[in-house]
Amino acid sequence: MASLLAMKDGPDGARVEYVIGGQDLTGGVREQVAQLLADDAMCIRCGRSTTLDEWRKRRDGCPPPERSRKGIAVYAGIGFGLPDKPAKEDHLQGLVAELLWGRLMSERLVCRDGRRLVRAHSVKPDPLEPGGDGLVIYEVEGGTLVFRLWEIKKHDAKKSISATIGRASKQLSSRGQEYLAKLAGPETVDQGGRLGDFYADLVELWLDGSNQAGAGVSIGTSKEYAPTRPLSFRSIATQFPHFIQPGQIESIVVAVPDFPAFAVRVREIVWSGL
Repeated sequence: MASLLAMKDGPDGARVEYVIGGQDLTGGVREQVAQLLADDAMCIRCGRSTTLDEWRKRRDGCPPPERSRKGIAVYAGIGFGLPDKPAKEDHLQGLVAELLWGRLMSERLVCRDGRRLVRAHSVKPDPLEPGGDGLVIYEVEGGTLVFRLWEIKKHDAKKSISATIGRASKQLSSRGQEYLAKLAGPETVDQGGRLGDFYADLVELWLDGSNQAGAGVSIGTSKEYAPTRPLSFRSIATQFPHFIQPGQIESIVVAVPDFPAFAVRVREIVWSGL
């Protein structure tokens, strides 16, 4: 996904590390990205259910039995709605922004500061569900585990994108501990060993401003709203002045031509399997 979107790093030494891409996403590559995101969305919703294979068959032109079609509609409607009652456009765009983040996180095995991916939590099936948007666990040199808590938003307004970045940063700062408690609690039961122990410490690490904690803001938007200055991200540093290590605060911006239309295309592909 990173190569398809032509993601590029911000300047070295910036207070907030960031990557940005998607501005040239057109034609067949745009369709490829939309197809990948639609498939990711159904994987998140269906898990190991055989409904995923039935949806793929229907998407590819092979009608499933009527009973399967009803099940497909249950899963496909989560977050997207159904053709007779679609989700609101701003909710759809937020969903697609989260899918973009999820794919990029799962593919980024090694970060600029040397962090190595241990686990990237899946995004929620429905972005309207309460709680945190994204949590990623890494390992740094020496075997120490660290984490990044992310807030993900869509931006589709003439108002500067820095305002959306600022809103996301403030939300992380004020509610991050609650998000972590909801995300980490179940993992202390499901995960064993040092990873389970690490999840048990996430809230305290966040509250203490530990070097093992960190924050990120990801934005999905249209090409014309793409930030052009590093100062667009300064609100992240303002909200988290205690996160001073390289990569401890970061941002992702995916700015594709006509983001609302792109989000609609992702939904069309999901619905093509109904």
